[in-house]
Amino acid sequence: MRYLLDTNAWIWLFSEPQKIRSEARHLLNDEAILGLSPMSIIEVAQKASKGKLIFRLPLEQWVKNALPPERLRLMPLTSVVALGAYQWPDDFHGDPGDRIIAATAKASGLTLVTSDEKLLARHDLQTLSTR
Repeated sequence: MRYLLDTNAWIWLFSEPQKIRSEARHLLNDEAILGLSPMSIIEVAQKASKGKLIFRLPLEQWVKNALPPERLRLMPLTSVVALGAYQWPDDFHGDPGDRIIAATAKASGLTLVTSDEKLLARHDLQTLSTR
């Protein structure tokens, strides 16, 4: 396992894979297992509850379909990740979800797959752009 999907990358991979640039999509398709932070499930639930995210299926069914155990591994939310989320510099990112996801990638030695410009601009975080 080499990659951790950020929330948008996870949504796109399982709902609209054509939104991921072809080079990145091929790298992800070649990887047997991808990582995912539980924070991404929380972010999806939060956006769906506010009507900012709508799936063709009920939310619970979409999440179940988008968590195939043979393809995705939920990464643990450990004390290292929790503390690491706030060991970034102040200019890192204000969103706690993004901090936790980035800290999960860093603690696990994985490349974060994202479209977030703030995360992509970091030199202290390995990233792969979906754009």
